Amino acid sequence: MKIVILKLPYSAAVICETICNMAERLEYEIAGIVSFDKRETLKSIKDYPIRSPLQIYDLSWDIAICTYDAEDFKNLLPRMIELGIGTREQFKDRKWLLLQLMIRKYEDFADPVIQETLAYWKTHELSVFNQHVTQDNPTLDRLFFDEACELPYVQFKTVGGDYRRMYYPKEFCANIHDGEKYICDLMEEQLPTSPHLYITDKHKICAGDVVIDAGVREGNFALRYVDICSKMYLFEPAQDWQEPLYQTFKDYRDKLEIIPRFVSDITSGNHITIDDALPDLRDKNIFLKMDVEGAEPQALRGAKKLLTNNKVRASVCTYHNADDLIKVKSILQQYGFRTATSAGYMVFLCDPKIWDTADFRKGIVYAEN
Repeated sequence: MKIVILKLPYSAAVICETICNMAERLEYEIAGIVSFDKRETLKSIKDYPIRSPLQIYDLSWDIAICTYDAEDFKNLLPRMIELGIGTREQFKDRKWLLLQLMIRKYEDFADPVIQETLAYWKTHELSVFNQHVTQDNPTLDRLFFDEACELPYVQFKTVGGDYRRMYYPKEFCANIHDGEKYICDLMEEQLPTSPHLYITDKHKICAGDVVIDAGVREGNFALRYVDICSKMYLFEPAQDWQEPLYQTFKDYRDKLEIIPRFVSDITSGNHITIDDALPDLRDKNIFLKMDVEGAEPQALRGAKKLLTNNKVRASVCTYHNADDLIKVKSILQQYGFRTATSAGYMVFLCDPKIWDTADFRKGIVYAEN
């Protein structure tokens, strides 16, 4: 297999290096790197020469790998095909290379779910959730605008069936359809088949529980269950989410506290341990949801007192880093928890290291003491 790499304007050399590394692992021949950046100053990357767009005619190749599936390349692609520079089927992005790597890596694994995924990839592109949550026809929620607080919001359905306003930052990006603004439905990742499922029939929030939501962002998890819990603590450090969260939960000030800091294993500056933030919780029924962008091991180490002094059910994300599953399970088991994992696997494309690890990851660890 011969490939050529198409370096789009403003693409960093490290992206090309990653693509080269993946191609080399697959033992594909790299015919060259073609740069569409008029300001290009590099002569080569990893000893592969950088060529001008016109020189692509002089190269022999089977597949062209684009550094990004960017809008400017989508606009350029029809012109390239018109000029006889390959067919549409020959142009791929780097996810295609990752898919080839993972097929090679896992083709002999006995796990039936992995084999189901490999079969799914024969007719679908690689994605974060693959066959577990298909994105063929994603559900969209209409975005409204609240003139009083000057923030956009959606009508969000709670577990009780009521609708509440869930607010977003003022400059939140949205899709435009027929002049109206929409966002993708956040609850699709919480479908029963999802590897990212926080709540199951046997692992759930019960009436009267104290809920700790570490990594709140827009607050969809908290808002869904706020009516049935006795108390709720929300950890979210991002400044642009503070006002939206305040507006979303303004009717629940008597039972809810927003803590605008990172959860960690230390308390310093903008970081705080859960034990320091909530020192008085003891002998409570607690549900802990934790999605803190790969800092879950540190956050759990900073919550030892809370996790050992209360009756706790926890749903902890383990997909951000390749070794998070091992670390999270180890810490929770040291605290005396029984653990299990969510069904299925994720391919976490947002992790820059995924292009090297090329691995399936479990989404959630369920834990109970």
